[in-house]
Amino acid sequence: MSRAAASDAPRWTRSRPWTRSRRPRARASPVARAAREGATIFGFGSAGIDYVAELDGEGFVVPDGKHRASTMTVCGGGNCANALTAASRLGARCFVGSEVGDDAHGETIARELEGDGVDCRFLTTRPGTSGFTYVLVSRGENGDRRRTCVHTPGRSTEATTLAAAAMTSERAKEIMREVDPDVVYFDGRLTERAIVLAREAKTRGARTRVLVEAERLRDGLDELVGLADVVVTSKTYPMERFPECASLADAMMRVMTELCDDETRVIVTTLGARGSVALVREDAGVEDRAATGARLEDVFTRLETLAYAGKTNDDVPAPSASAIAFVATDSTSERRAAMRVIFAPAMTLTDEEIVDTTGAGDAFIGTLAVAAGMEGFVENLGETMRLGSYVAAQKCRGVGARSALPRAEDIPSELTEKAEIAIGPTSVSSRRTALAFVIFGGFATMFADYSSEAATNTDVAKELNDLFNRAMQAPTYEESEKAWTRAIEIAPRGSPARSAALSNRGTLRLQYSEWEGAVQDLQESVDDDGDRPDALALNNLGNALGALGRWDEAMSAYLEASRNEDMREIALANYALAAFQIERADLAMRTLRKVLRRDPEFLDGRAALSAFLWAEGDFDEAEAQWTFLCKSGRGFGAKRSAEDVRDDGAIAYGVELFKQSTNQIVAELDGGVKDAGLDTPCRLYKSTDVVANRWPPRATAALDAFLRVRRDGQALDYDGAVKTYDFNTR
Repeated sequence: MSRAAASDAPRWTRSRPWTRSRRPRARASPVARAAREGATIFGFGSAGIDYVAELDGEGFVVPDGKHRASTMTVCGGGNCANALTAASRLGARCFVGSEVGDDAHGETIARELEGDGVDCRFLTTRPGTSGFTYVLVSRGENGDRRRTCVHTPGRSTEATTLAAAAMTSERAKEIMREVDPDVVYFDGRLTERAIVLAREAKTRGARTRVLVEAERLRDGLDELVGLADVVVTSKTYPMERFPECASLADAMMRVMTELCDDETRVIVTTLGARGSVALVREDAGVEDRAATGARLEDVFTRLETLAYAGKTNDDVPAPSASAIAFVATDSTSERRAAMRVIFAPAMTLTDEEIVDTTGAGDAFIGTLAVAAGMEGFVENLGETMRLGSYVAAQKCRGVGARSALPRAEDIPSELTEKAEIAIGPTSVSSRRTALAFVIFGGFATMFADYSSEAATNTDVAKELNDLFNRAMQAPTYEESEKAWTRAIEIAPRGSPARSAALSNRGTLRLQYSEWEGAVQDLQESVDDDGDRPDALALNNLGNALGALGRWDEAMSAYLEASRNEDMREIALANYALAAFQIERADLAMRTLRKVLRRDPEFLDGRAALSAFLWAEGDFDEAEAQWTFLCKSGRGFGAKRSAEDVRDDGAIAYGVELFKQSTNQIVAELDGGVKDAGLDTPCRLYKSTDVVANRWPPRATAALDAFLRVRRDGQALDYDGAVKTYDFNTR
């Protein structure tokens, strides 16, 4: 763990399991966190100029007719540029990659983007004209706003041969290194170059999400969609791509199952004035779950009705609605997948409030891009879609795609509180720091507004705050346990404060081997949270259940915890360790490989996979995984690894590997992992001490066997006795 994490550890922590505390803090919305932490987005696609003409009268353009425009506005446009402007105004750090001509329009495009804080260092100027679009806006006979776009591509964007040659893998690598993006967003244009960039972004693993917009059919778009972690489509694209489908729901499912790869977890489709709908691939480990199937179209309809029924405030969109559905993934309906379906209503505006809908979808996508750059994106997608609906609606109050885009300070507090991405910042590097089967985040967050009852009782609120601080700083188990117990007694039932106190007391009891008490507290905390249980509490509940030998229940808790994006890798690694404990080695190794595909330098996962392979008799592959571990240099948050420069040639790779090895030796001499919190990959696992009392005994014994090059290994069992495991029967 990092020095900062180590300094936060409570003084009563024993060496038994490693614990990292979380101080009480307020909820953090994607907007607030973007402004505070600087989420970085690299967008690649179109940037142009829009000529927006507002036509007089009702009706629309007819052939051979003459029409009068009341206003003509010239402003920046282009899907990618619009979305980045929206994201930048919400606090993200944005870079645009595009082409413009060497004309006056090109200068205007760059000037407007830079004025909104978008970095234009990758905006290329080429001889010729910039792209522009005529946007005709009018009112229909029923008073609604309509628009028609007539696009004229710039000369540079038409040079497809030049476009393909202009982006090499080396150039893509340079861009990724220079920007170090949390999100790479593609609007579906310039697809040949976009594919090169997307492939490079995917090599970064969990550090970078790839977001692809599918607005309409384009050459190469299928391949680009296949590289996405998140896909956002227009309401027409799924049916255009799969016209044989009977419904939008079925077409969305086809996009997910036939165009996307297994790493794509989210597809969102915008529905205009209705709102938006999303499919989230639920990760139930690596096993199929039997369940009664449901027609996806029926689920869509039910959720839309439910969402609009909950509307109580015209100033913000109605809350989203979601449900888990098991839907067919093939034409025979024999295979089904668990999908979380989310419907987010649009914000209701009157005809008079709607000035121009141009760029509303771009505003929505820009909001999603901000959230996608943070942990907790998948778990909180419904609230993020709701926030996107608000941003898109505000955009419609002004002419053009950008004039009315809101800024972070303009967002209502109701949305910034509920569109929570994570309880406190959690970076990719901190996930690598967290070791599997660890008691992670032992102190849940206590919110300032515990409940409507507590909010009006300042004495209760003050005492709760004092109790939480006292418990976290207590020098003994008894004092900490007493403070948590008092907090549980006075916190209102069903409040976040009571749930947090239960979770923390359960974690404390887990540390001190009070397994039954830990299970009771953690289960009550999970129950108090209702349909959104805290993932940290679920993970710790799994640890406590496992210590009692209730491994099937533990695995269920880990799976539930893995639905939280912050806990996904840790919980699935714990799931794998539990599976190995009950001799389900194939399931354990499949799960670990899945985790390592997302984060190749998750050290504990790599060490566990080496041990499991050795126990199963696959000695060569075990050694290969161990070699990968020994060459890793980023497992505890280092910015650079030798693996990052392997493609730069043997000399660069050798230099970086030498520096890495030297740093590891120095770190070990200076206190190593124990004190400095530094990464010494295979040196870290030179004995089983680093995993003892964190991994279940059978997994610990497998690592012991691997390290001693034997077919049997020893580990301390939960009853305190040393047990020998014989792997010769494998």
